[in-house]
Amino acid sequence: MNKFLNFIFILFFVVSCKPKNSDLNTTESQSFKRIMGKKSWGFVNQDGDTVIPLNKYNFLNPIDEEGMILAQSNEKSGYINIVQDTLIPFKYEDLSVFSNGLAPAKLKGKYGFIDRKGNVVIPFEYETESHFYKCGLAKAQKNNGSGFIDKTGKVIIPLEFEKVRYNKADQLVCAMKNGKWAFFSCEGKQLTEFEFDQITESPYSESSYTYFESGLCRVTKNGKQGYIDSSFEMVIPFGKYEESQPFDLAKRAVVKTKGKYGLINTSDKFVLEPKFESIEYFNYPSGRYKVMYDNKYGIVDSLGQQILPTQYLEITPNYFQLDTLRKGILILKRNIGKTSVTDYDGKVIISEKYDDIGIFEVHQNVSYSIVRKKGRYGLINHLDEILLPVENDFIERRRWFNYLIVKNNGFQGLFSKNGKEIFQKKYEQINPCHYDDNERFIVKQNGLFGIIDIKENEIIPIEYEEISNWVEYGPKEHFVTKNGKKGLVSRDGKIVIPTQYDEIFVDNSTLIKVKNDGLYGTVDWNNKIVHPIKYEQILWEWPYLTQKPLDTIYVKENGKYLSMDKSGKVIESMVSKKLIDEKFGYLLEYE
Repeated sequence: MNKFLNFIFILFFVVSCKPKNSDLNTTESQSFKRIMGKKSWGFVNQDGDTVIPLNKYNFLNPIDEEGMILAQSNEKSGYINIVQDTLIPFKYEDLSVFSNGLAPAKLKGKYGFIDRKGNVVIPFEYETESHFYKCGLAKAQKNNGSGFIDKTGKVIIPLEFEKVRYNKADQLVCAMKNGKWAFFSCEGKQLTEFEFDQITESPYSESSYTYFESGLCRVTKNGKQGYIDSSFEMVIPFGKYEESQPFDLAKRAVVKTKGKYGLINTSDKFVLEPKFESIEYFNYPSGRYKVMYDNKYGIVDSLGQQILPTQYLEITPNYFQLDTLRKGILILKRNIGKTSVTDYDGKVIISEKYDDIGIFEVHQNVSYSIVRKKGRYGLINHLDEILLPVENDFIERRRWFNYLIVKNNGFQGLFSKNGKEIFQKKYEQINPCHYDDNERFIVKQNGLFGIIDIKENEIIPIEYEEISNWVEYGPKEHFVTKNGKKGLVSRDGKIVIPTQYDEIFVDNSTLIKVKNDGLYGTVDWNNKIVHPIKYEQILWEWPYLTQKPLDTIYVKENGKYLSMDKSGKVIESMVSKKLIDEKFGYLLEYE
């Protein structure tokens, strides 16, 4: 048995919100955080006091601009406010957020739209969910035909097309017919022929994409790419470039010609001559590009000016947010042992003092990165302030895990991501429990395993040679080994099956197969013997595969098979080897 197995994360997500309405028994100075428990959501205020408790709503959306909260309870959706007044009844099979005053809702398998008072504005007769954006239209599908309707429910573009598209930024839409796309106005007028194989949207903001706000729209026809303007006139002809990318927020596009990459503007003029092996956009900030020349990387701006020379083995963009400010930095590796950090203008933030600098992340509004120097590890923030001295053998961080495991001189401790010690470095191993990975930990001390909580209280004594973590299709309990014998211990430390067996196998909630001195038997969950430990083999169909409750148990005694029920009573005294091979051949071949 592996002493440690992979763990499953439990997400704890918080969002700070302020309701716009002032009539909710609150004030403008109050703020609220959305919290998640096990399959439930709630809210606390800025002091951590519970406002909406967990275990009441299956889901809660952040508070919207009108102080309304999309909520789900008992598989039905509705809207509440922060004091839990029901604003829209919980009767919908599906319900979404409001856009332009209307929210799509699903009732009796069909979609329609309601207003903020819960009035039905557009009847429930459509097959898909949609929203109203800048164009004032929403996608609608009926009888597998797609088109657009307005906020009164009037069909503006007939529901007869294979596909339709729109976005939050543009005042036009697209429709597909016979595999080709065309543009339409928001009034339903067809603006182009159905001639494009693809119409590419490009980034416009963090929350929307656009066809034309970035300058030109890239379109594809007969496998070749070109660009059109907002009057649908061809500006850059199809097939002029071997490859072409959409225009970005700086109104620049990466193109390839004669095997090399360059950067053009919307007048089809080269801002950066095509001489590079690759050019990559940065989404944030716009107007910065990573270029490769002679297998080395550098940075240029939207005017083609060099910001960082092409002399780096790696350039890694790193985005994070502190308070309301979004940060963008570059982690540069020039040579082995030469790693530094600059901003996007090339200004040095951290000089080449570390062999390696990891990605900066944010935890509780503190930035942090794991750094390495001369084989030792430490922790810094993005201003190069030391959070944890560079004197450790290793520092381990895991996604969705709120802490760092710090290793030194053969021992491990637990630290917060701002460098604060939680556990001293006194354990040989620390591993989060899969079912509560930020509160409970499997630890090893003096060669033995147990489980402690975040305050170092022992939940399961540190006295076992082995202890399991996550086991696929396994029980909630932990498999444990003591003095070479195996048993089960519950998550709260209660002994379920004493450590008295050579092997123990659990795949159902009725019987446990055990092995001692080379022979098999079964016990129930009270450790009462059901099938004596005297059989050469015990087999049953795996409940997780058959999706059926455990019923027939096949045992082998003196070389012959018989079947028994789950209480130990014989059903059939002679079972053919052929039947055993048919049912369990896939298992027996591994024995």
